[in-house]
Amino acid sequence: MTRAFGEIAPGEQIPRLSVVVTRGDLVRYAGAADDYVPQHWDRPFMIESGFPDVIVHGWLTFAHMCRSVEIWLPPERARMAQFSVRYLEPTFPGPIECGGVVVSRDSESIDLALYASDANGNRTTTATMRMVPAG
Repeated sequence: MTRAFGEIAPGEQIPRLSVVVTRGDLVRYAGAADDYVPQHWDRPFMIESGFPDVIVHGWLTFAHMCRSVEIWLPPERARMAQFSVRYLEPTFPGPIECGGVVVSRDSESIDLALYASDANGNRTTTATMRMVPAG
């Protein structure tokens, strides 16, 4: 179980979350987000465009990154106050790993550096996130 919010220290690792993103996940996410651009579902189009496969929605990748934080620090203890995401390269369907580290803290917040990596260990997405105590 996670310690109290005030006991979290810089350098603490956010436990890794391993997820396999499937084409079914992309279909469900596209419906939920109303995002039907061909880059997320039309494999022949993407191959003709020079990519090896369709691309996972950036926000879906970030959602898994957020899940890694929520498992480690549940909403009953903290809430996201601020975030920034940077997409470094496409994330393709298949295994991804999300995690991060506490980079700083003060009396009212903690700052996190997050990542998502593909099956080859390449960082595809990074983010920063500020968490504050819940309530």
